[in-house]
Amino acid sequence: MIKQKTMNFKTFIIVFVLGGTFLSACQKNTDLFVPDPGQLNGPDTNWVSSITASTPVTHLKNNLLFEPYRDSIIVSSNISTVITSFGVQLIFPPNCTISSTGQTLTGKTIIEIVQVKTKGDMVRLNLPTTSYDRLLVSGAQLFISLKNNGQVAVLAPNKKITILYTDPVPNSLMKFFPGDESNAVKFNWLNNTDITNNYVNAILQSYEITTNHLRWISCAYLYDTTGIARVNVTASLAPYFTNANTTVFTVFKDFKSVVGMYGDVNSRRFSSSKLPVGKAITVVVISKQGNDYYLGYQSTITSTNAPTSANQVVSIVPIKRSLSDIIYYLKTL
Repeated sequence: MIKQKTMNFKTFIIVFVLGGTFLSACQKNTDLFVPDPGQLNGPDTNWVSSITASTPVTHLKNNLLFEPYRDSIIVSSNISTVITSFGVQLIFPPNCTISSTGQTLTGKTIIEIVQVKTKGDMVRLNLPTTSYDRLLVSGAQLFISLKNNGQVAVLAPNKKITILYTDPVPNSLMKFFPGDESNAVKFNWLNNTDITNNYVNAILQSYEITTNHLRWISCAYLYDTTGIARVNVTASLAPYFTNANTTVFTVFKDFKSVVGMYGDVNSRRFSSSKLPVGKAITVVVISKQGNDYYLGYQSTITSTNAPTSANQVVSIVPIKRSLSDIIYYLKTL
């Protein structure tokens, strides 16, 4: 009898250990983890009234940036063409650049180009597809800058560049939107007030963009919300995810749109502008706290529970991830 009891106890221990190992293995494959409070080293729950260069969220955004493509042209009386390795072609007219003070420039001009390919790129570069909180569907986003002998160069008066941006199925609804970088926290796409010099044509399998505008440019169209109920999406997070260390986005699944969810100091919540109801979205949370990075995401369908409801709360528990893991995830969006 004693031997039998010993065997039962050993059997119990084996089953307990194997069961614990199994549960641990399963847990590693889940997306939802509650972070150990000790790993946060005394979490900072303070919200800030303004974001500065030293604020952790600024370091986070800088660490998510990627290197631009670089090429050059010789400024002369000839047309210059740049063909990138990723299918973007730029055509520069003769004698097209001047200094920011209006001086004529000659010789080599360095060109930097950033192509935003995916919705994950939009999150990395803090480039929501919104214009004055109106939802845009993106066709292309590009950054173009010029330098000559170390000086910032601009396009000379009456000079325009032509950009051919490949797209398998171009949309004739696309319009030109210049980027507004004046607010470091909330990027905005502006209305095009100069349609004579800035416009988009959908041709074959590409967009032909003509513009006298440098830096951020986009071709996009306004998402039609006529007759569609809309809702604000709010992220419910632990108190140590604040506007000082965290950035939050709503990513649409079925079309190329990304909406920034900006932190409100008074409510201490991250919320979107009004979004169309009945759309599949993923709310993505990225945070930098000390030397640690956190990633959380939750997929859902935009909805209202009642005609008077204008807010949808999505609960998210970010977990500690490496920066490379976060970047890898963003590539899947």
